[in-house]
Order: sequence, then C-alpha cells, then structure tokens
Amino acid sequence: MNLQNDPRLRNMHPLKREILFRLSHTATAMSPEQILPQLMEINNELKKRDLSFSKAESEIVIDILSEGMSPQEKQKINMLRSFL
Repeated sequence: MNLQNDPRLRNMHPLKREILFRLSHTATAMSPEQILPQLMEINNELKKRDLSFSKAESEIVIDILSEGMSPQEKQKINMLRSFL
C-alpha cells in the first residue's frame, strides 16, 4: 500500500498521518497479537494531543495492518477494530 499517495490521507491531521506511516513500516513484521499493544500506544499518544481516529481513519488503519496477512490473521485484526 502506497500511503504517500493515498487520497484518503489527504485531509488527515499531520500527526495522524505520521503515526500511520510509522505503523505501516512496523506492522508488517508483527502478528495480530503484537499489534494490540501498538494500537493502545497509538491511541494514548493521540489522546494526549486531544486527537483520535475517526471511523473512516480507523478503517484505513485496519487496511494497513491487515495487508499481506493470512485470512486467519485478518480475522484477528478485524476483532481489534473495537480498540480504535
């Protein structure tokens, strides 16, 4: 997924975009179980700045996290939606 040119990110807050770019680089080497603490850390970082991901932005995060995963792993990732 080429996030640099993704039109869904065009109007996103710069900090959120930065977090997504970071996440896209680290998540590829993580299992769904390893991603949960990462998501919690991201949400805490955003809350400190009075920010949060919208529902649409959360969908983008799920897309990023599940890219290249097996169907079983994607199912686990979909269960993480409630944390965003």
